Amino acid sequence: MVATDDSHDRYDFLDWLRVIAIFVLFFFHTGMIFVGWGWHIVNYQTIPSLQWPMDIAHRLRMPLLFVIAGAGMCFALGRRTTEQFLRERTKKLLLPLIAGMFLVLPPQAYYEWRLQGQWNLSWHHLWFILYLYAYILLLLPAMLWWKRTARHIAPGMWLFLLGLPLGINEHFLKPLFPETHNLVGDWYIFNHYLLLTAYGYLMASTPGIWKWLCQFRRWSLVIGIAVFVLLISGFNTGVILHDSIADHLGANIFTWLWVMVFLGYGYRYLSFANPLLIWAREASYPVYIMHQTVIVVIGYYVVQYAWVPWTKYVAILALSMGACFVLYEGCVRRFALLRLAFGMKTPPGSLRLASAPSRDDVQ
Repeated sequence: MVATDDSHDRYDFLDWLRVIAIFVLFFFHTGMIFVGWGWHIVNYQTIPSLQWPMDIAHRLRMPLLFVIAGAGMCFALGRRTTEQFLRERTKKLLLPLIAGMFLVLPPQAYYEWRLQGQWNLSWHHLWFILYLYAYILLLLPAMLWWKRTARHIAPGMWLFLLGLPLGINEHFLKPLFPETHNLVGDWYIFNHYLLLTAYGYLMASTPGIWKWLCQFRRWSLVIGIAVFVLLISGFNTGVILHDSIADHLGANIFTWLWVMVFLGYGYRYLSFANPLLIWAREASYPVYIMHQTVIVVIGYYVVQYAWVPWTKYVAILALSMGACFVLYEGCVRRFALLRLAFGMKTPPGSLRLASAPSRDDVQ
């Protein structure tokens, strides 16, 4: 049995962080329409002030989700046999991936075809689910070995060094294998998130890790801010060149430090449950599956209006959030077949408010 902290509130803070990270995706993917980086749909006028926040969010949002997912693997394996674990994860990941590709993504592909003249039905933003399932299969032997031998290491300053392998991976593999999310040949991104998932599992199996991160959260914050300032100053003065080893190492050290910041401050201030969390814990996964398609469909029509870019941004953001809420509340959560397709527990049952979340609630 994998040892963890004694209190149950750790599951609450991880759930809060996962919900917040998915909520931020609305802002990020709406922003993709207005930054000129190339996306499924684009607005002809960009919002330059969005580029820095978007770049920072790109470095933080998915790493946090993969770390939390790795922790969830640790919790789930602590309560299940290997066969039960694989069956449950297949139901929760592979089935929603397939259902999402055939039920959710076709409208997105249709509007992309109308705009760009090409049909591209793939897994799109559901690459997160595909990669996570692949990581489970790859990491399972090591996770079982770690669980069986009950090996534990004490939390300590070594945690601050975990950003270095991420930077080394980016420096050597990104030039050869640019980010594609196509699984085959996507070695830089695949290894990047594989490491972060393994970090999450390792941390969740380390006794006292969350309290340690909470205790050292101010150090993580100070160092994280310092690294950010040094990177920005280096870029502005030309001391650090983009895509140099200093850029890759610094950016990934920045990423990892801020993941530690989120975990430490999350444990300190988000270790509680309330009705909002209980609702959002269940809603966040289906909303993640739906959100990008909804943004693309709504954005396709909004960008055609002669509004200023910020008005379009706010309109797409608000309408997309509202549409996902209506789709989830009106359809997904109310039908057993849709609940199954979107990775939710079935049958629907009553909308009860549980008190303490279980280990399995962390995605």
